[in-house]
Amino acid sequence: MKLTCDRSLLEKALSKAKEATEKKAALPILTNFLLEAKGEKLTIKATDLENYLSLDVTANVLEEGAVCVPSQKLVDIVKNGNCSEVILSKSGENLLVECGRSKFKLVTVDVDEFPEFPEPEEEANSGTLEGKLLLEGIDRTDYAIPKDAENLVLNGMFINGKGEEVHFVGTDGHRLALYKPPVEGFELKLLIPKKSLKVLKKLVEELDELEIRASENFAFVKGSEWELAIRLLEGEYPDYEAVIPAETNYNALVNVEEFIKALKRVTLLVEGKVKPVRITLADNLIKLEVSDPEFGEAQDEVEAEYIGEPISVEFNAKYLIEALDNYDSDRVWFKLANEDAPALIEAENPDDEPYLCLIMPMTI
Repeated sequence: MKLTCDRSLLEKALSKAKEATEKKAALPILTNFLLEAKGEKLTIKATDLENYLSLDVTANVLEEGAVCVPSQKLVDIVKNGNCSEVILSKSGENLLVECGRSKFKLVTVDVDEFPEFPEPEEEANSGTLEGKLLLEGIDRTDYAIPKDAENLVLNGMFINGKGEEVHFVGTDGHRLALYKPPVEGFELKLLIPKKSLKVLKKLVEELDELEIRASENFAFVKGSEWELAIRLLEGEYPDYEAVIPAETNYNALVNVEEFIKALKRVTLLVEGKVKPVRITLADNLIKLEVSDPEFGEAQDEVEAEYIGEPISVEFNAKYLIEALDNYDSDRVWFKLANEDAPALIEAENPDDEPYLCLIMPMTI
């Protein structure tokens, strides 16, 4: 194997591929890249047995072949190289990396030890998504997706094709994030693990037109120069639409930025991840109150469009802030059905921004 490759292109490709490897793996082979030189390209393969990534880079292949090398070392070498073109060549049991005056000799691993990649079935269901929509769906829901929930199906984003729109859903049982842009003809249902979302964010470009095929256990996402096989989470996702209130009796329209600032001010007295704040809707006001036995009390008010009976409910301010941070709208609706129901947050014009958040009240 021998080839030359543009250093900056190779660096970008290796950086993306690194997301699909394991840093501290029980199987040492998972910390390696499989490099395959063939035709006019170098294919970089990486896997953690949950994500299987193949990524192509244009190269001048002088001699075809394959080699398996430590991923982090190769990333560091190419990233810090002082050259415009990298030369990769296999010499015995080593991979020679040349970049300007720098030369490295990396120990290799038998390529036969590298895991086989899954292949999509011929009759697999398929669909297409714009890269921009997928990235938006990840950004809007990722904060609500836990890393290690006991209910394993919650540890991922649910993509639910509804025919006329696609639902991107994340929930940890205490809050729900739902982004539902209009998309015609996409009917796949995919439960993608949280780590795979991180890999996708590195790979996907906004202008990409992504081909997605799905089997029982895998989703195969194909971009312009890469393909990622994702091992899907198993199990039935909760009926998230059933918990969204059809009607709300208490609806306040509030400025997002002012609401966030007030929440941050009153919770200055509270330490820890759970930040209880009592929210009261009154005439043209949202009142915020915090009480901490160690540090004292705080109160604040935000102007809002609200006329109706007063209602008071306690929420985790951290959840409110994270939800509000994901709106593009200047103003949002803060809705309550009753004192025991979750808060429903929607954009001022939901048709322009099809995104909603649901936050459960705290038990006092």
